[in-house]
Amino acid sequence: MTQKILFGTYTKKTSKGIYEAILHEDKKKLSTPELFIEIDNPTYLQSTSTGIIFTVVKENELGGIASFAGKTSPQLVNTQTAAGAPPCYVGTDIERSLVFTANYHKGTITVYKVDAAGTLTTVNEVKLTGHGPLPEQDTAKVHFTDLTPDKRLVVCDLGSDKVHTYDISTDGQLTLLSTFVTAPGFAPRHIVFHPNGKFAYLVGELSSHISTLSYDSETGKFGLLQTLSTVPDNFDTANNGVAAVRISSDGKFVYVSNRGHNTIAIFKVGSDFSLSHSGYTATEGEFPRDFALDATEEFLVVTNQNTDNATLFERSSTDGTLTLLQKDIPVPEGVCVSFTRFN
Repeated sequence: MTQKILFGTYTKKTSKGIYEAILHEDKKKLSTPELFIEIDNPTYLQSTSTGIIFTVVKENELGGIASFAGKTSPQLVNTQTAAGAPPCYVGTDIERSLVFTANYHKGTITVYKVDAAGTLTTVNEVKLTGHGPLPEQDTAKVHFTDLTPDKRLVVCDLGSDKVHTYDISTDGQLTLLSTFVTAPGFAPRHIVFHPNGKFAYLVGELSSHISTLSYDSETGKFGLLQTLSTVPDNFDTANNGVAAVRISSDGKFVYVSNRGHNTIAIFKVGSDFSLSHSGYTATEGEFPRDFALDATEEFLVVTNQNTDNATLFERSSTDGTLTLLQKDIPVPEGVCVSFTRFN
C-alpha cells in the first residue's frame, strides 16, 4: 500500500511550492519529494477526497487562499486574496461546503463557501482584538480555526491568550458562543480533541506548555484541568516554540513538536484523560514546524524548516514511541505536512 503526502513550504529561498512524496508502507520508506504545485508561500494546506486542494497563497502584496483540482496534475481553480499578509492555517467543513482560514498577522478569521468544482467565494470575515503580556502578543494573532467534534468552530488567538467557540450557520456566519482565557503568556497556537469529544489538548507556543481541557458540547465552553511543560525543566523555554499537536485516533497518545528543543514530545493519556509525559524523540533536524500521522497511524512524518529536511518514524500503538526509519528527506523550507484524503 502507498499513501500520498504533501509538504507545504515557504518560498523565500529555494522552494518552488507544494511538494509530493509517496509513503511505501511495506518498504517503510518515503520517496524523494517532487514539486507538485508551483505556487508562492503555500505554508498550510488541506485536501478533500475528491482531489480538491486548498492552500495558503501569496501573490505579490496580496495574501489569501487558492484552490486546485486534480489528483495527479492539479490545476488552479481560483484564488481569494486581499492586501496584506497571507493566512497561516486552513480548516475545512465538508458537510457545509465551507473553508476557514486563520490570519496571524491580521488577527482575522475568514470564511469561504466552496462549490463542487472547488471554486471559493468569501462569505465572512471576523477581526479579533486584544493583546497579551508578552512583546509577541501586542495584538490579536489568530493561529488556528477548525471544527470541534460537534461541528462548531474553535479559534486559537495566540495574541490575546484566548480560545473562542463559535456556532456556524450554513452560509458561513459565525456567532460567538464562549471564550476560554488561558494563563497570561500561554499563547494558544493549536488544539486537538480527544475522540470522545469531551476533552481537548491545547498547546501554547510562547510558554512551551500543553493544557488538558474539558469541553462541554452543550455550551461550547472549555475548562482547565491540567498544564504541563513540553520541554525538560532544565531547558530554557525562551529558546523553544511549540508548533503542532496531534492525537492518535484511539485517544491514547498526544504528540507535540518543539521548535528549538527539536523534538517530538510524547504524552500518554490517562484513564481520567489527563496527560503524563512519556518521552522525547529528536526530529533529526532543526525547527520542526509540523508533523502528521499517516492513515494507519503506524508512521509519523515531521518536517524541519531550518534544515530543509523531513524525517520518517515508525510509531508503536502500544507505548506511543517513535523509531527512526529515514532522515534527511529533502524538503526545502518545509512548514506543513499533510497526508492527502485522496490517493
